[in-house]
Amino acid sequence: MLHLDGDKAREALGENTDFYMDERPIPYLQYWKTMTVGFMDAFGGGEKEIPDISANVGKLFLSEKAFKLLDDQLDGYGEMLPVIYESGTGYIFNCLKVVDANEKKSMHDPLSDKFSVVFDENLDELNVFKSGIDFDAHFCNESFKRIVEENNLTGISFSVDIGNPFPEELGMRNTH
Repeated sequence: MLHLDGDKAREALGENTDFYMDERPIPYLQYWKTMTVGFMDAFGGGEKEIPDISANVGKLFLSEKAFKLLDDQLDGYGEMLPVIYESGTGYIFNCLKVVDANEKKSMHDPLSDKFSVVFDENLDELNVFKSGIDFDAHFCNESFKRIVEENNLTGISFSVDIGNPFPEELGMRNTH
């Protein structure tokens, strides 16, 4: 799992900022200086693998491999923030595309793990976006998903059950 250190983030944007990585879609590129990021085991044990893609606080880490494969898909949907990590260089994709959900039909209750998002428009043409109901989550279309799966990119899973981001059928734990 991607780990973003607050001190490193302040270095990337300047010492005079109260910056922390915010899950909201806030542009950072104009102030950004290359930041060092780390990785940790999301479940608190064992060896940490450096993934091709990793999500944290509403941002996606992309290895160079993932960036080369997905850059065209992500172009126009946000900004690529360069980072350094122990195995090389990569990017944090900061998604700025937000689609309004139907708030009357949608539900987000983090205390009970009830999460359902309903959109009124056809979203098949959008490669990746966020919803204002939960800025931490990313939504994508089949084209994006196909590129990830056909190229065996690691570190990300896809599920139609957005209330369960760690589906058991994919061998993931249901506690996080």
